[in-house]
Amino acid sequence: MDFAKFQRENWERKPLLVQRADRDYFSELMTIADYDSSLNLAGDNLEHLRVVQDGKETPVSELGSGSSHTALEAVYARYRTGATIVMNSIQDRFPSMNRLMRSLGSEIGARIQVNSYLTPANARGFAPHYDMHDVFIVQVHGTKRWQLFDSQLPLPLRTQPYDRAQPDPALVSEFELKAGDLLYLPRGTVHAATSTDEASLHLTVGVHPILWANVLYEAIQNVVETDARFRAGLPMGFTGSEEIQQQVRDTLTELVADLPSKIAVDDAVATAVTRGVSMNAPALRGHLLDLERLDEITAGTKVQRRLPIQWDVTVDEQTVLGFHGKTVRFPAHVADEVRFTAQRSSGVFTAATIPGELDEAGRLVLVRTLVNEGFLTFA
Repeated sequence: MDFAKFQRENWERKPLLVQRADRDYFSELMTIADYDSSLNLAGDNLEHLRVVQDGKETPVSELGSGSSHTALEAVYARYRTGATIVMNSIQDRFPSMNRLMRSLGSEIGARIQVNSYLTPANARGFAPHYDMHDVFIVQVHGTKRWQLFDSQLPLPLRTQPYDRAQPDPALVSEFELKAGDLLYLPRGTVHAATSTDEASLHLTVGVHPILWANVLYEAIQNVVETDARFRAGLPMGFTGSEEIQQQVRDTLTELVADLPSKIAVDDAVATAVTRGVSMNAPALRGHLLDLERLDEITAGTKVQRRLPIQWDVTVDEQTVLGFHGKTVRFPAHVADEVRFTAQRSSGVFTAATIPGELDEAGRLVLVRTLVNEGFLTFA
């Protein structure tokens, strides 16, 4: 399925199941042996772990194992009796997950978090529920039987968790997710999963996008900060006077009617772009080595843009390159040269091959600056 079709038919709309009949498809990301090694090397640092059984979650710190040196054994003790081991934010612990986070975050323009779920044979960690963010389920090892149910609430916010007091919704579909398969669930999709006759390890790639509501809230906040009418208090005595309450209605109607003309749409979009660019951690592997070699850069030194990296270029009185949650400013007349370096999604170039009106010295300063700031790296 190509990206355009996925975005049109599935993204925030309906689940997608991809079955490949290739158990090793995701082995580059993680294997159960990789997971085992990570657990073994965690030592006393198990704060990122929790165990879940029949919907009840227990942090490792509450397992009552006594000495911290026995915490891992306490985790395994629960696992042996049917509990699921959950490892949060594994993008901070596995280089492969970190690369996935950066690449996917760059393409989508969203914050990415990867959690892992190891469930013993014939067990279920969670009762039916939904997540308040979109997820890609990556089945790494074993098989899980998934059930999808009628959704209670489309696209819930973080403040709208699943209501467990309600009866379980109607079952919509049921299928097996085998190693190498992938499942996409829009946020709000009610689901539950049970392992089969072997242990199951899957990754949940959580996608946290910028919502239209976020953009609108911030745009309205900017109006409030610049127009004193929106900062005024309601008139005194409004709680006990129907006449004053009608004045409140009239004033509120007037303020709401004025909002469209007050909201700076271009500024709101620019702010959203800046936020999207800076949502994931900087990709700076090897940057320390680059800094040691800055003086070696000549007009013929081969460089390339760091991948993956999220960036944007704006031009006003200056050329502003945004990435890694910061901005680097250049004179307005070098916009074409800056855009050239930013748009090189692949391939190697040198200062001498950058097109534009800058002389050789200027192009060399540009390359050295962008290597120094972590945007470019040695090829």
